[in-house]
Order: sequence, then C-alpha cells, then structure tokens
Amino acid sequence: MKTLRNEKCRAELIGRLNTLSLESNPVWGRMSVDQMLSHLVQSGELPFESSVSDRSSLLSRNVIKYFVLYLLPIPKEVKTSADMDQQQDGRKPMGFEVDKANVIESIIKLGTLSADHECFHHPFFGTMSAKEWALIGYKHIDHHLRQFGA
Repeated sequence: MKTLRNEKCRAELIGRLNTLSLESNPVWGRMSVDQMLSHLVQSGELPFESSVSDRSSLLSRNVIKYFVLYLLPIPKEVKTSADMDQQQDGRKPMGFEVDKANVIESIIKLGTLSADHECFHHPFFGTMSAKEWALIGYKHIDHHLRQFGA
C-alpha cells in the first residue's frame, strides 16, 4: 500500500509535482493548477492544525474511512466542502512555486512523523493516526496529480 511514510513514495510524488507548470490543465474538475496546489497545502496542514470543523459521522468514521483508506481510489469529481474549496472559502493560492514548495514540505513533514504522533481530526473521517494520515495524504495527492496528468 502506498503511503507518505515510504521514502520511495514521497520521492515519486515530489517528482510528479515537479512536472507541473502554470500551463498544466486539468483532465477533469474545475480547479486551476495553482488552486490545486493551494488545496494540497491546506489539506497538508490538517493533521497539524484544526482549521476545518469536524463534519464526520458514525458512518464516515467507521465505514467510509476504511473503504477510502484501504480499498477504493478517490473518485473523480468528489465535491469538497466550501472551506476546502479554493473557489469558495478555501486557502487562496500564494503563487505556483511557493505553494509547490509548501506541498513538498508537507509531504516530507507528514511522511516522517513518528507513528505515535497525535494528529488533529480529519474533517470527514474523524480521529486518524499518523499512519492513516500518511495513507490518505498519499492517495489525495496522487488523485490531484492524476487530475493534472502528472
């Protein structure tokens, strides 16, 4: 299973990030490449700061989380909450190179956390360990890189 805890997986994602440019266009979805990078920066901060309210439910914490973490790919065109949507209330882009560097920094930070590091909740999946954050982090970044053909 691919995870940010694996150095080869981190290097693979960073290499793919480095293939992006301001001219990169989405294969699906409505985000621009700079909005996507800003979205990844914002989501990379979630394990370390509680900036988005907990909207998890018994079903999302105990059933959906398992399927998303371990069994299913993240589907295309999943609607995100307004506070994580860069076209609504999400973090605004700070510049392509700045945000790309911040995504790379968050990949390394999350991927090298100790297994017992206490992380903040996920807004949809609730309480998650550092290992679970590294799994969803890989899947989420991979999902958006595929969105831009990287």
